[in-house]
Amino acid sequence: MPARPPTTAERPREARPPQAPGPDRYGLAAWVYDVATAGWSGGAIWRTRARALEHSAPGSTLLVPGPGTGRLVVEAARRGLKVTAVERSPRMLSRCERRAARGGLQVQVQLGDARDLPAEPLYDTVVLEHFLNVFPPDQMVHVRDQMIARVRPGGVLAVADFTPLDPQASGLARMAQRLHHVTPLGGCALLTGNAMHPIYDHGHDLEGRPDLSLEAIHDERSFGYGPAWFRCWIFRRREASK
Repeated sequence: MPARPPTTAERPREARPPQAPGPDRYGLAAWVYDVATAGWSGGAIWRTRARALEHSAPGSTLLVPGPGTGRLVVEAARRGLKVTAVERSPRMLSRCERRAARGGLQVQVQLGDARDLPAEPLYDTVVLEHFLNVFPPDQMVHVRDQMIARVRPGGVLAVADFTPLDPQASGLARMAQRLHHVTPLGGCALLTGNAMHPIYDHGHDLEGRPDLSLEAIHDERSFGYGPAWFRCWIFRRREASK
């Protein structure tokens, strides 16, 4: 089995240099984002994201880095969660705020980069709703560690992403799954500058970490009956040992 990537606690953390504001490339995708994700996945992307809310109690705190147009943010607020969302695209943020306002909901939404969040407060639940697909593998590992560090002991980390390739599947099935992954990833890379990378396997990567336990895996099928190419992992952050 390949060696597990080192966690943030196992290597020194490098401070990110201040970033000058750049063009809002995500704003170019804001108008089509919801329709595109729903159509490409047959609703499975949304269902993997919503799975996280099944493990979050009303009144608990929820962090959503990169909420996009805010569908999950609004649904979480409707269920009585105390939501904090951090979005670096002004146009995406605007759509998220308008969505919450239409529902008469109070959410804490801020413009910025979730990687720059302070160490406190910690949250009962952190949801990474395809957020990690933005980053190339080396950066993704570091960002994922940063988000794990935002979960309080006993809290939940939910990671919604593409389902990893099944080594037991036929070569044709794996090829189809790779194509289904690389097509939207390539579109996002052209439109927003996101990274191109293989399908991530967060369950494998995080297996054996002393601070996490895997509680559940939810696979969702496209249109409810197609291939289960979208997954949500639910991890519980273990209480610190005394």
